[in-house]
Amino acid sequence: MTEWLIFAGIMLLGAMLPGANTAIILRNTLQGSLATGFITAAGLATALALHVLLSVIGLAALIEQTPMLYSAIRWLGSAYLIYLGIVYIATRSSDDAEEDQGSHRHPFIAGMMVSLFNPKILIMFVAIFSHVVAEVSNLWMQVLYCATPVLVEFSWLSILILLLTRPAVQATLKRVRTSIERVIGGGLILLGIKLGLG
Repeated sequence: MTEWLIFAGIMLLGAMLPGANTAIILRNTLQGSLATGFITAAGLATALALHVLLSVIGLAALIEQTPMLYSAIRWLGSAYLIYLGIVYIATRSSDDAEEDQGSHRHPFIAGMMVSLFNPKILIMFVAIFSHVVAEVSNLWMQVLYCATPVLVEFSWLSILILLLTRPAVQATLKRVRTSIERVIGGGLILLGIKLGLG
């Protein structure tokens, strides 16, 4: 059980690192609502479950060993992040939020795409599952290990969403929402460029 706690701790630290997941949760929660935030988190968690599944059945290792396939996924992920960044920067103002065609209209798909097209997450799971899960002989412990990243990610994002939707926080953030959109957009573009460059 100690090994599992260490594993869960590593997953929590990974979830807490600011990145594209945090950016899209922040943006969709502020632009949409509590429900929009949770739907986005569900999309991110679903993509993470797919990463786990791909790692368990060995497809992630195949992707890692096939440079063309890995590059294609990396470029798709890069293009999607840059696209989202441009959309966020182009957001007019909070008064026009209802007319915005951004990712809060399809938060589940947006969340899923951000995580699914990140090959670095796949590679991380190859490294972790090849060494950790393979050594676990008990079926229930294997299921627990596979479920842990998804549960940890969703739990952390839920805490973040609940903090963002507190009335005092909302009142403060709404005043600077357009600026936040620009910062998030710029950050996503930089993440997309970094992902594209490898």
